[in-house]
Amino acid sequence: MKFKNIVLIGMPSSGKSTIGKPLSKELNMQFIDTDSLIFEREKRALKDIVNEDGLERFLQIQENIILEIDAENHVISTGGSVVYNARAMEHLKKDGYVVFLDVKLDEINSRLKSGRRFARNPNQSFEDLYKERLPLYQKYANITIDCSNKSVELLVKEIKDRFLSAAKECSG
Repeated sequence: MKFKNIVLIGMPSSGKSTIGKPLSKELNMQFIDTDSLIFEREKRALKDIVNEDGLERFLQIQENIILEIDAENHVISTGGSVVYNARAMEHLKKDGYVVFLDVKLDEINSRLKSGRRFARNPNQSFEDLYKERLPLYQKYANITIDCSNKSVELLVKEIKDRFLSAAKECSG
């Protein structure tokens, strides 16, 4: 399998965009943020889509946009809820080296801005969401990167090294 893209998955505030932008520059790749694509298409905030149209409609919009991505040589930062959609994940995984940015719950909680909304059911706590998604992230990931107490620069280097090593194995 030849990896054409790097796909970053993980919980909200795990650093997908924060790491994805410098990673794309380091590897001379383009950067795509799927949440930004949703916002551009829908012309409203993701939380408004979830609040006004419901979680299922948001996940359908997300799937449609991801299935339209036909990219090569890109770092793709996904929304945390992408792992709920098997079709979208299989599409991303087809050409992508999927990297799970693993950040422990207490660290994510300390990073979160108050009032931030996520794609979740209204009666679900953030801890419940974390426990629900963790096995899905692990299922789809080619590799898991422990992000605990590491700088962006160190994480970029670690992902770059692992990606280049995996790409070399695939071509050799």
